[in-house]
Amino acid sequence: MKKLLVGFLLTLFLSTCLISGCTPARKPTPSPTKTAPTPTDKTKMTTPDKKRAKKIADKVTQVNGVQKVVVVVTDKTAFIGLDLESREEAAATKIKEEVARRVKASEPNLKTVNVTADPDLVTRLRKIADGINKGKPVSSFSRELNEIGREIKPITKTR
Repeated sequence: MKKLLVGFLLTLFLSTCLISGCTPARKPTPSPTKTAPTPTDKTKMTTPDKKRAKKIADKVTQVNGVQKVVVVVTDKTAFIGLDLESREEAAATKIKEEVARRVKASEPNLKTVNVTADPDLVTRLRKIADGINKGKPVSSFSRELNEIGREIKPITKTR
């Protein structure tokens, strides 16, 4: 009986050693590689430009005949899109002249003030302003802004 018990224990011990000895070695998991942070783009519409755009929009909203306004400021240029109460050409021209005059008076550092009431251009300006507010750099819209600047008819005063 003792021999049977010793044999059983020896078999149990050997089978335990075989089972545990055949498991694959555990390797430590590799640490994740650190990636370099993406560089930030310095050409975003800066906070002062956003504040200037807001200030200009507040001034323009006070002009009679203006329902909504969208403003994009890039360095020394302002692009202003107007939704007007009247679609009449003569009234629109007067309103655009008044808007340009007020903006130039309140922001003397601006070299160029582009004012439009064309619905297509206003929509494009609104999309640009939304993109800038979401954090896209102004430089990503420079081609489109140049195009809009060429399409806006200059305001000429007749005296």
